[in-house]
Amino acid sequence: MALDLVSIAQPHYIPGYTGHCPEYKYRIGDTYGSTTHKILLDPSVQHSERLVLSDRTADDYQIFRPPQTDIDVVNARFRNGDPVYKHPMMPGYEGFLPRLNAHFGQRYTVAATEALSEFERTQLNQRAARNQLERVVDLQAGKGQPWDLADRFSATAEFKLPLVVVRPECAGILRDLPMDEPKLSPPSHSVSPYFMDNEDSEKYIKKGFTGHVPYGFQRFGESSKRLTNSALCDFSSNYRRRQSTEWAPVNVVKLVTMLTPYFLFDLFKITINIFLLLVTKIELWFYSFVLK
Repeated sequence: MALDLVSIAQPHYIPGYTGHCPEYKYRIGDTYGSTTHKILLDPSVQHSERLVLSDRTADDYQIFRPPQTDIDVVNARFRNGDPVYKHPMMPGYEGFLPRLNAHFGQRYTVAATEALSEFERTQLNQRAARNQLERVVDLQAGKGQPWDLADRFSATAEFKLPLVVVRPECAGILRDLPMDEPKLSPPSHSVSPYFMDNEDSEKYIKKGFTGHVPYGFQRFGESSKRLTNSALCDFSSNYRRRQSTEWAPVNVVKLVTMLTPYFLFDLFKITINIFLLLVTKIELWFYSFVLK
């Protein structure tokens, strides 16, 4: 009795088996043997009908294609109202067959039957999952009675179905709870390190960058972070200085003089005074020449 409590029920894969186990990577929180046991017995998991180490003496090492289970699934589909697909499918049919493109190396009848069986099983599994989800929604809404323990846990779960996708900062609004929401600062990674502030601690180029580092060719003896930070600071300072002096746009201001009457009168007086001064100088020069 004690041995049954610690042993793993059959079938299961032995721990250490490195072959493929469908959907094993999506199952967590249990031992390898228990997980593979649940997978092998789960009807919604697509896996082989035979175990890896199965007894082949019963069928004389022969495999019959298509298997009888696939034929039964296709015929059941036909009896449930599908007038098109029925086993055996006649070769030469040019209509559409679901999943037929994924089957190779078999006769048309075999490939068609196996493809239809695979498609029908997928449809049944998806329909069963959808019905289970709808039942959980009805239980949480109080529209039904729980049948077993799993239904009771589903009905009293903290998160109700259907789940509503919301942003984390809007969770307090949906739950009617007061919530202090900090302001969202813009991401710093969107700013190029070339134009960050010189005091910014992120103003450097990561180690391994093989592109051009401005002002970096004349620096030696420092770590990559300090060297690129110093080079980028010099580049930014020189860039901003030249941007404000050499590259600054030149504003041409045109002096417009208003020709008012007062301005014209002043201009006339200045002209007369200059003329009289010139005449006086000429007379003085003439008299001095005559007297000599």
